[in-house]
Amino acid sequence: MVNLLVNPHLSDSERRGAVFNGSLLLYPRSEATSALVDHARHLIAEAFGDLEPERAQFSLKVEEFVSRVGPLKTCFTNGDTTRRLVQRLLAEADCDLERTYFDLPRLRVVPHGGYLTSGVSYAYKAHRDTWYASPTCQVNWWMPVFDVSPERAMSFFPAYFDKPASNRSAEFDYDEWCRVGRKLAAEQIDEDTRNHPLPSEPIDTSSELRIAGMAGEPIVFSACQLHATAPNVSGVTRFSVDFRTVSLDDLELGLGGPNVDCAATGSTLGDFIRTADLVAHLLSPAVQEGADVT
Repeated sequence: MVNLLVNPHLSDSERRGAVFNGSLLLYPRSEATSALVDHARHLIAEAFGDLEPERAQFSLKVEEFVSRVGPLKTCFTNGDTTRRLVQRLLAEADCDLERTYFDLPRLRVVPHGGYLTSGVSYAYKAHRDTWYASPTCQVNWWMPVFDVSPERAMSFFPAYFDKPASNRSAEFDYDEWCRVGRKLAAEQIDEDTRNHPLPSEPIDTSSELRIAGMAGEPIVFSACQLHATAPNVSGVTRFSVDFRTVSLDDLELGLGGPNVDCAATGSTLGDFIRTADLVAHLLSPAVQEGADVT
């Protein structure tokens, strides 16, 4: 059974166990999440200048929007300040910093309507992160930069947590994605032609759940949870931040969510850095500077 737990008082190991069993966790805004959101807002304001970021799409041609959003996402993902703020957030969450690793955070930008759904603003179809070669012990952290409503939130499909969904993950190789797919993001405007591991049959949306949190309120969930970018029909652009964590304890013990349908090859584990020093990689790094930002 998939449960939604609001502000649960759990240790880090209990939190990981809860998401591995399918729970979705919603936490309140804190000093550390506020600092990360404020940092994102500062970079967003610099990128859009005098324009109001959530409504800038209505004043810019798509190509100009992409020319601003691309460097913005890269700056956020690869910035030292961003890494230190994630370190602070995980310390606040009582993670063991020596045993916890995280991948570089992404800033997601999802415009209203069909303005841009590819490349730097790719609208993710229903997927599990494991289809993109993430480990089953991965924990996902997602939070809005500005308040969201159900019309611009993220969709979860909890009925599929332990139920297979026919998909094309067998065609996805992470090493190829690093060599080819990531470099093409800025070129994908009218259509995203990259090899995403998509569902191969329609998803039953009857269990769809959207959590409309406020800015800086993180949603924590398993990499095995089926989720998607909800179509944004809110009238404003959605900005959000996400990153992922892996505990060495879980990796060594073989703990994690259920793998019911993933056949991807390769592994994202080389992207993860140790929280304690922000340097050591979990494995030989698949990506250095210029990491994937889409």
